[in-house]
Amino acid sequence: MHIAGIIESNNTQDILDIIKYFLNFENKKVSFSVYGYRFKNRETWNHYCSAINQTGTEILIIKIKPADLEEALSFLPLDTLIVNNYNEWNLTLAIIRNGKRTFKNLTVIFNSDIIKTSDFTDEELCRVLCYGFNKDSNITTSSTGEPSISGQFLCYIRNMLVTANGRRIEPQEYVINLEDADIDPYNILAAASFAVLHDVNLNRINVSN
Repeated sequence: MHIAGIIESNNTQDILDIIKYFLNFENKKVSFSVYGYRFKNRETWNHYCSAINQTGTEILIIKIKPADLEEALSFLPLDTLIVNNYNEWNLTLAIIRNGKRTFKNLTVIFNSDIIKTSDFTDEELCRVLCYGFNKDSNITTSSTGEPSISGQFLCYIRNMLVTANGRRIEPQEYVINLEDADIDPYNILAAASFAVLHDVNLNRINVSN
């Protein structure tokens, strides 16, 4: 079971809703939770993981408040962390750099239009997966410059990446059909980054409310 965290902010629920929709197309069972008392005791945590494993959960996504981030990163065996803003990235980076545990197997997904990749020079500390509309983004839109055209969102993987299951994904474009053209493109890219990392074929996606 892959364990992911997302730092809570104003757009967290929208991103989670799109992630859930994407994962459903690959019949991946995902469970959602909030970091709290059940995760602060090792025995309780192990019982919880065992219980949701028995339900067939493949991916567990945990919402984490910024105030709980240091504790959560120290305790939870996260495979992926979605970071939504610059202050949260600075906090995350400080914890990763100063933490007593290793984060080499952690992939941090963030918006590179807000968080510049040049701010991160310690790439050996963790993996980063950037989304946005600039040249430094791993996942962006096509060269047309238009994220949504006639109800289609064009998502482009600029660089080869390795998924959570170890599969290589070569640079390619995905066409995501949209019924709601007003969906925030950053929320789509954040969810798409998470989905691609977890082996979802985005060409099959038809996003609706």
